[in-house]
Amino acid sequence: MVAMRDPKALVVLLASLSAMACTPRAVTRPDLRLAPTERLLVMRAQDGQALDVVCNDNPAGDAFLHTRSLRIDPADPALSRLEQRMRVTLAREKGVGLAAPQVGINRRVILVQRLDRAGEPVVLYLNPEILHASEELLLDWEGCLSIPAGFGQVRRAKAISLRFQGAGGAWQEERVEGFTARIFQHEIDHLDGVLFIERKEPGPLVPKEEYRRRKQRRKRTETAPAAPEAERASS
Repeated sequence: MVAMRDPKALVVLLASLSAMACTPRAVTRPDLRLAPTERLLVMRAQDGQALDVVCNDNPAGDAFLHTRSLRIDPADPALSRLEQRMRVTLAREKGVGLAAPQVGINRRVILVQRLDRAGEPVVLYLNPEILHASEELLLDWEGCLSIPAGFGQVRRAKAISLRFQGAGGAWQEERVEGFTARIFQHEIDHLDGVLFIERKEPGPLVPKEEYRRRKQRRKRTETAPAAPEAERASS
């Protein structure tokens, strides 16, 4: 060891070491990395190839979707390939959110389209959890890539507070409102083995094609010019 004779240099060194100690860093957790079977599923195809979506219309798929997901190590070398293939899958299916268990990976990883941000980017979230949910609930329609049977109405918290890790591993917190908060709640439910059909309002699901027809009719009605006062009175 070399003796430090300059008192000023010693002060600078101690300050530097203190700053390093206080800087949060991602902790590598090999025990939280993808299992060999998961890694094979993610890595065996070329970049740009979508993953198959697991659906609840068969016993094996339904059982898998009802399994609580495990945490993931942000430093897992296979994570970037998983994210890339999940993004391709989400784009192919034209969804606004996707959870890793929906593509056969039992890990706490989700993609959410941030409809509340400029450009509506799709963002990766690792090990997300809801810290707080507002008492005020909103009723709205939901569908799911893993539930071919159709759409249903679900009451969700209007606003939530989240804790999650980004790709670098640092923990972050954020408050989210509106439909984007609904997406987060839907996807985090997937990580806990809960499907929206277990939260929906009573009644049968509306088949997807019928739901889309209704949605198109609503759009046409909303964009149609207002009828003259006399015509509206007689209708």
